Amino acid sequence: MAASDTQTATQTRQIAALDLGSNSFHLLLVVPLGRHFRTVERLKERVQLLAGCQDGMITADAFMRGLACIGRFRQRLSALDPVDIYITGTHALRQAKNAEVFLSEVKVLLGREVQVISGEREAELVYEAVNRGTVIPERLRTVIDVGGGSTEIAFGDTKLAQITQSLDIGCVALTDKYFKSGDGQPAAYLAVKDEVVRRIVALRDSDRRIRESMGAGAVIGTSGTIESVQMVLKANGWIRHAITREGMARLETAIIEEQWFVEGGLPGLAPDRVEIFPAGAAIVSGCFAAFNLEQMAYARVSLLHGMIFKALQRQTAAAPGKIAEQSIVDLMQNFGVDPQQAKRVRQQCSHLYQATTKHWVNDAASEVLLGWAADLHELGMQVNASHYHRHGAYIIKHAQLPGFGEAQQHMLSLLVRGHRRGLPSLAFKAFDPEMAIRLTQLVALLRISVILERSHDATESPDFQVACTKNSLSLEFDANWLAGHPLSARELVIEAAQLEEAGIEMSFVDI
Repeated sequence: MAASDTQTATQTRQIAALDLGSNSFHLLLVVPLGRHFRTVERLKERVQLLAGCQDGMITADAFMRGLACIGRFRQRLSALDPVDIYITGTHALRQAKNAEVFLSEVKVLLGREVQVISGEREAELVYEAVNRGTVIPERLRTVIDVGGGSTEIAFGDTKLAQITQSLDIGCVALTDKYFKSGDGQPAAYLAVKDEVVRRIVALRDSDRRIRESMGAGAVIGTSGTIESVQMVLKANGWIRHAITREGMARLETAIIEEQWFVEGGLPGLAPDRVEIFPAGAAIVSGCFAAFNLEQMAYARVSLLHGMIFKALQRQTAAAPGKIAEQSIVDLMQNFGVDPQQAKRVRQQCSHLYQATTKHWVNDAASEVLLGWAADLHELGMQVNASHYHRHGAYIIKHAQLPGFGEAQQHMLSLLVRGHRRGLPSLAFKAFDPEMAIRLTQLVALLRISVILERSHDATESPDFQVACTKNSLSLEFDANWLAGHPLSARELVIEAAQLEEAGIEMSFVDI
């Protein structure tokens, strides 16, 4: 094989992770890129291996649904080297008495052994996905993954999970146990919630470390169940981003008082989750009650991502916290962003940020977000120089960005959208008041930085001093810089008027 052919083969090599879950089978295909990866495709099919399970046996119908799904996935996997296919089985295949028969059939179809992992190992891999695949400011975190047959809980820090637990309380299993008993939606919902609370409280009372970890740091939920709860709450205007105690209370009231008959479908709910949604919502509500939570953030990562990260670790150490940074680098390279101009604007943003921390936004996550917005502010130029800020915002909003949560990606998109022309003040108001103020301050710093670097030349970057109060910003430039840079001076005049409408008084002078 020629050197060029070897290089092409290396570049196009794909790795696949296949999760044979109790509710759905999930397939993720990625291209490894050193310490991180680029998603190529993701497939999902609802199989419900546990549905109708009696005497611990996967039913003939569920058996055939699973193998039919594997047969379809097999076509997509046929071009991969079998050593690059990683397959795990979870709760249903841990519990079923006839699991070995099913697993042997999968091996025949795919040519690979299925690794049936423990619930604790599943919790560890999901925690790994959250740690490496998202940006979380808090050092301590709790990760909750609600599956079809079990719920995994992990407690830890930025390095690894310290405690992992698995409870056999899943949305498919509890749907079969309670919602098909004929007792009606309200009674079934309350029975599921009661069981979840009892099981988690018993877990808490059995281990001092768990008692001490509960409520410490961030609480992050993963899985389709938690995603569907978030989507329903958002579709009904009961939350903005994270799942909240108040939002869950409103959802629970609608289900218990039968304001909604879930079988008829709900706003924001995918049709394939209608049957198991009430039990899933009850599990999430039970977690809120047992953990005494105020909110739970949803992370778009899963066991699949944990499997991929572990596979990549066999080749290179994937440093935590670097995945999001690499996503930014990839966007800049893919859309031809001028790295020198991005660097100049980032430096000005950093200078302004440090000078305003006493009275304005002052937290590490916001500083990082501002730096990324500076990196990407010209992202849309390659699409069209006219209204490039809008094009850039659209790309960010809809791109696959490993390492980013939904809310964080949305905020980054808004900052890029707002770095020139009109301020996106109305969009900021969709966030809670404190966050809206924070975003307004960040976008003001970005806008000013872009104006100061209009020369696109490091030798023309200004030296200036900054004074700041809660609602004002004053800039003093050295050596008649404004007089020598009339374009920036004119745009600062316009900017002062824009910021005044947003409640920020800005002044600037040469000294």
